[in-house]
Amino acid sequence: MARVQVRKPLPLSRRIIKALLRPYLWLFHRLEMHGFDNIPIDGPLIVVLNHASLLDVPVLMVVDPFPDTLTVVKASMFKLPVVSWAIRQWGALPVEREGRDSSSVRAMLSALRAGRPLAVAAEGRRTRSGRLEPINPVLARIAAGANVPILPVGISGSFEAMPPGAILPRPHKIVVRVGPTFRLPRGTDAAGAADRIRAEIAALLPPEMQPIDQARVSSPSRSGLKTG
Repeated sequence: MARVQVRKPLPLSRRIIKALLRPYLWLFHRLEMHGFDNIPIDGPLIVVLNHASLLDVPVLMVVDPFPDTLTVVKASMFKLPVVSWAIRQWGALPVEREGRDSSSVRAMLSALRAGRPLAVAAEGRRTRSGRLEPINPVLARIAAGANVPILPVGISGSFEAMPPGAILPRPHKIVVRVGPTFRLPRGTDAAGAADRIRAEIAALLPPEMQPIDQARVSSPSRSGLKTG
């Protein structure tokens, strides 16, 4: 008889944060989520998401079902007392210089080897145009060599709700779409990994968020989550 897999319970701190954030996101931003069934039971796993707003962080916290996610966050977020506490409950890894410091890269690889999910903004920073930007080359190299499933996530509406530079959010709808996991073939180089990751995320975003150089983003093949 096949064994039924179940998700591990969340730590109390994560449950409390989710309980506080859900009413705000559901009522003020009418949060919608599609494709939850595409999320695996556990890691190792690289969750790659587009990043358009500071609201992407609380959105990720609400939709993340894992108890041990390592979330890559820009170091300046740790200077905000309440925010710092919250992101630490998500195993936040502070990153400087868009992830180019070797200690952060080692921590990411160590988390994957330990079987943990790794959530990271694929572009390395918030978009200033609202459109999906090129994939961070450090992430592309990690993904190319990790040989683990990659889970693409597209977040739309957060840019309109709170674009870079805005102080307060606006009541705009936010939609999260989760695509099927995929693996990069062995031997994929960083450029090929970046193209594939970008195409997979783009497939989950509306037309107004597609990369300007859309012609370079090929349609993803189905055969086979830094924020801040």
